[in-house]
Amino acid sequence: MSPAATQTKATGLLVREEGRAGRITLDRPRRLNMLTAEMVEGIDAALSAWQHDPGIALVIIDASGERAFSAGGDIAAVHGLVAAGDTAGAFRHCLAEYRLDLRIARFGKPVVTLVDAVAMGGGIGIACHAAHRVVTPRAAFSLPECAIGWLPDSGATHLLSGIPAPLATFLALTGTRIGAADAIDLGFADTLVATDSLPELVAALCATGDPARIAGFGQRPGTGLLAGELPWIEAAFAAPGVPKILRELETPTTARADSSPHAAWRETTSRALRRGSPLSLALALAALERARRRPGLEAALTRESRVISRLLAHQDFREGVRAAMIDRDRKPRWQGPHEVAPPPQEINGYFEPTCASLDPSFA
Repeated sequence: MSPAATQTKATGLLVREEGRAGRITLDRPRRLNMLTAEMVEGIDAALSAWQHDPGIALVIIDASGERAFSAGGDIAAVHGLVAAGDTAGAFRHCLAEYRLDLRIARFGKPVVTLVDAVAMGGGIGIACHAAHRVVTPRAAFSLPECAIGWLPDSGATHLLSGIPAPLATFLALTGTRIGAADAIDLGFADTLVATDSLPELVAALCATGDPARIAGFGQRPGTGLLAGELPWIEAAFAAPGVPKILRELETPTTARADSSPHAAWRETTSRALRRGSPLSLALALAALERARRRPGLEAALTRESRVISRLLAHQDFREGVRAAMIDRDRKPRWQGPHEVAPPPQEINGYFEPTCASLDPSFA
């Protein structure tokens, strides 16, 4: 595999075979291992090579660097394609990520992901649809897409559909970062393993090709940070629509005195909501509702692809990327206020099928 490894390193990947395992390492640490089109193609090619290789019993996916497993898709590259007038190319980039997420979920051999840092957006798509999801105490997960005029995607609405609705809404709309214990609690991950034990775990997996070896390295995850915040999260995020959620968060009552131990959380959450695009927030709510009514990763990816095909051309996406990644002033000028929800007919239109060439089936 040395020729393939040499070839893929230039694309931000290290691909090699070790014992009975095919190994893929996201290797773009200075850019937080954000997924380029070449990286997605490289991962897909490696999976194709190993699918019917009798010498490969499982696949291990990890990442270089201590800052991020993956901060998601390279949204700046997607934005660049849009700015150059190639919206179709930008959409193809996104669809390739979605197809890879689905391939990982359906892969005929066990896929083990090792998350030892932050996974966001499309990084969650790589990490959390695998059959065996290992996290360390340094792992963290976040869905910050609404803050750039986007939508929690890469199958995130599928993952969120399995947890209580108010908590799912809280995570999707605010981008709040959760740690390993919460991730296991919520079904984003399976097993906690100490960072120092990862080399030994990898060696065992490579030697045996048996994912059952993971259990021998597992630790008790303990209690996550969200457990103590659930009452006010459930009360606020059960409200129908972003304007009412904001009112619930921001209206003081006797039960919500400023001295409350939850006051800082509530204030941080309110600010996080107001950083998001009002349109994206409404679309995320609608996507979650649809995911609960029609569950499944394939259905989620189809819905998400329809929404983002339209968001690519929306001013809020261009403005969100400008504020976060280009000018970095963190002051996006969104279209529409947070206090007024977009009309239902506008939101529904984002989920309608597009033309046949832009409406692929993930069934």
